[in-house]
Amino acid sequence: MPSISHTYQQPTSTLTVQGETSNPIEDSTTPPVRAIQRGFECQLEIRQGETSKILRGDSVWLSDLITVVERYVGSQLQGEPKGTFSGKAAIRPLDFISHRLTVRQGEEGIAQVDLSMTQLYDLLENLTQVAADIPHLSSLKRQVVRAWYRQPAGIAALLVGGIVVVAGVGVWVTRTPEAEEQLTNRVQEQLTTPAQPLTAAPPQTTDQADLDLLSRLQEQLAEQWQSPPDLQESLIYQVTVDATGSLLAAQPTNVLAQERIGQTPLADLPQLPPDPLPEGAQQFRVSLEPDNRLEVTQE
Repeated sequence: MPSISHTYQQPTSTLTVQGETSNPIEDSTTPPVRAIQRGFECQLEIRQGETSKILRGDSVWLSDLITVVERYVGSQLQGEPKGTFSGKAAIRPLDFISHRLTVRQGEEGIAQVDLSMTQLYDLLENLTQVAADIPHLSSLKRQVVRAWYRQPAGIAALLVGGIVVVAGVGVWVTRTPEAEEQLTNRVQEQLTTPAQPLTAAPPQTTDQADLDLLSRLQEQLAEQWQSPPDLQESLIYQVTVDATGSLLAAQPTNVLAQERIGQTPLADLPQLPPDPLPEGAQQFRVSLEPDNRLEVTQE
């Protein structure tokens, strides 16, 4: 299968993309990289004086990076630079002329690069060019890789309950091997037990509904959260859920939370909640802690 590679060059950054295609390139006016169909990889080199920072990713990684940088520069042009993140990438202002780019690097963790204004706009130019050349970037075929924090137990949290919480009061949760084994057994029972006929549930009061949403969020995150070994501070988010308990948004409320969003189960959520909020939606304060602990409280 033919391989295609192309390099986008600016004074302070170089972006190289490559992939495979099964079709011959016939139209000389079409950018060759537009024929890439699978096996997409990219490498971004950001030069800082005599040293360089190398970042690597797949098509999703590059799509997130394009989205984040375009939105961030847009907020700058409006005179209101705002920290922005999407999926595997985030960027925020350090001061009037410096910017911190944070990206997820494979399964191992994250990388950070501090950019000057020149480096930021060189990066934007490379990303703009590749976005124009590969408009189908986000839909490229890729190997599905489960994120390091999305283990099978995370699915179990959607099937079974068992964590007691009190509305408005944070509940600490630490998973143990014994608890995980019990949970797995309960999941197996849930999957093999014949379904029971549905019966109408009694009407819920507002407080009961809020407690139910808090409990669902607590259960889901308790099974997905695996704190990085070097985490020493809390990662605090305002998390929005709809009336069914589905996650809608996760907005970081401290700097570290924004920088390390890629290492949490909230990585793929948008930053801002829908406006207006759907009927029955609620917002909770989620504190992700070291040692796999977490706390969820009512906003």
